[in-house]
Amino acid sequence: MDYRTILVHLDQSAAAGARTSLALRLAGEHGAHLVGLAQTGVSEYIRSLALPGVDLDGLAPLFTQLREDAERCAAQFDAAARAAGLASFEHRIGDDDPGNALATRAMYADLAIVSQHDPAAGDAGADIPEYVAMNAPCPVIVLPRGNGAVPPFERVLVAWNASPESARAVRQALPILQRARQVVVAVVERDPLGPALPMGSQELAPFLARHGVTVAVRQQQAALDGDVGTALLGLARQTGAGLLVMGCYGHSRFRELLLGGVSRTVLHHLELPVLMAH
Repeated sequence: MDYRTILVHLDQSAAAGARTSLALRLAGEHGAHLVGLAQTGVSEYIRSLALPGVDLDGLAPLFTQLREDAERCAAQFDAAARAAGLASFEHRIGDDDPGNALATRAMYADLAIVSQHDPAAGDAGADIPEYVAMNAPCPVIVLPRGNGAVPPFERVLVAWNASPESARAVRQALPILQRARQVVVAVVERDPLGPALPMGSQELAPFLARHGVTVAVRQQQAALDGDVGTALLGLARQTGAGLLVMGCYGHSRFRELLLGGVSRTVLHHLELPVLMAH
């Protein structure tokens, strides 16, 4: 089982190199077509400034610079893909905001790769991970802020609560789980008096075994404040996991970017790559 099309966000941030390196590695491992997506964001400027009396012609130099920046990112991506000997790749440049463009393009991808927001680096895309995770139809890998190399996903921690979101995350992570050397399924309980395992969880291990994935189930009690996200990140450190797999929970009825508490905690305090599915 493989990912056949992988999508990666291209920009000028320090984290772009780590994203591209991971995308190239996964595309090589899975024999995937790799798409690098760079956006100028010009449409956002036009929408926000298209008011009576505002002279958009005066912004032409800025728009030109944004386009040149996007083209530079695309050229760097192409050069890296050729140097890696990748057989199939392309770049796309558009004028939308990155979050919307990535979520839309993800309709034609099996996996998308973005990065955690880094306010210290002047990263303007604060909502990109949240928006893409909540709106993309494919799983999304979010890398922690920084530009360090991403180690192979040899040890994977799966967050499990027998919800539809966690089940989708497991299914969509199967190409990675099948290649991992160790997979630990984490069941984090808020209530110490609750059931030993969520109803039906006993079926997960044999289900994965039929896909060639052997797992160990690890039960973990959340702290007194019931913060499951913090417990998951702590367990990831304990197990030496290189990737966390989890369902992404949200409340899009009111706001598209309003994530549930566990998803928000993990994304804000990310210490390792996380694969999310909504």
